Amino acid sequence: MIFLQILLGILILETHMSSSVLSRSSTLGKQDAKEGQWPWQVYVQIQVNYNTATFCGGSLISEQWVLMTAHAFKPSVLLEHSFVRLGAYKLDQPTKHEVKKSIKKVVLHEQYEKATDGFDIALVQLDSEVSLSPYISPVQLAKPNDVFTEDTECWVTGWGRTKENVPLAPPRTLQEVQLPIIDNRRCQSMYNSKATIREDMMCAGYEDGQKDTCNGDAGGPLVCKKGDSWIQAGIVSFGRRCGSLNSPGVYTRVTSFRCWIRKHSGV
Repeated sequence: MIFLQILLGILILETHMSSSVLSRSSTLGKQDAKEGQWPWQVYVQIQVNYNTATFCGGSLISEQWVLMTAHAFKPSVLLEHSFVRLGAYKLDQPTKHEVKKSIKKVVLHEQYEKATDGFDIALVQLDSEVSLSPYISPVQLAKPNDVFTEDTECWVTGWGRTKENVPLAPPRTLQEVQLPIIDNRRCQSMYNSKATIREDMMCAGYEDGQKDTCNGDAGGPLVCKKGDSWIQAGIVSFGRRCGSLNSPGVYTRVTSFRCWIRKHSGV
């Protein structure tokens, strides 16, 4: 039954444009995060078929729901062999703070076809509620009227590649990078005709590509500081290579999907 639910809406884990942000980490300006600093960050391992597995990021938004991108899934995915690691820090050195959960259900946005066409959002329901701790805690989601500008302090986290074709080195410590928000019009002019930056997307990064996300970071959270709180503003979606000139990362805009998230998860 679970497998049939996935088949109804899941499309391929494609390579978007030249290299997406499953396509999209640390000579790209990233640095080691501190343990417990981003307690909503999760690691999602997806068994594509019996011989192949891939991974991406996600964010815990309640005791039983994870927010991520739709493009991480495709019809052949084996949910019963996929899992989520919460409270993870160094992937190769699990600690007592870490919890591993199986996946009960995946909900993809009904209008999703491919990341570059928007609606790149998915919800993952864990097989049971996770106990919250200083190392495992949900992130607050942006409200529909929240606005994020180039002056807002924003960070992205993940275990993605440190640069094009270079995996994160052992022990694979969670990485973080601070990125400025780029206005959609400016972002569109940078991408020109290579991509259409829709209203349900947002951009973050630099014109010269000095900092960026990379392969393996997809689905992870872009969080921004609002007062004393961190608010999730975006979800790592796609980009053109990693850290390329005039190719900032493109993110699913959380404010555009608050009603959809609430409808399917109650969050």
